[in-house]
Amino acid sequence: MLRLPLDDFWPRVHLAPYIFAGFGGILLGDEGNSSTVSETFTVTNAAGMSRQLTFTGQEVSSLRNNFGSDRVLGHFGGGLEYRFTPHVGVFGEAGLDVIDGAANNLVQFNFGLKYAF
Repeated sequence: MLRLPLDDFWPRVHLAPYIFAGFGGILLGDEGNSSTVSETFTVTNAAGMSRQLTFTGQEVSSLRNNFGSDRVLGHFGGGLEYRFTPHVGVFGEAGLDVIDGAANNLVQFNFGLKYAF
């Protein structure tokens, strides 16, 4: 985050434009290590006829599903802050969230009260 307080250049102008950027990723690992699970059950109905049923499926890890590939994430944007006092101010900002390609991007708008320590 880069913030430029305009009070340094113009006295009594309590505005501060800022920009922010961040990136990350979701690493899913190797997809080739999944195994197949097969279970056979014997089912008997009320008339006494028995039948064997076999269910087969792919084992899925409880920590992750098989999504396909790694994901790249990013959050970029900027905003404007106005300070009433050295510690209390209001802000408004807009950010672009980049989630694995242009089809999943979204814009986020935030505004509110800010307290600086």
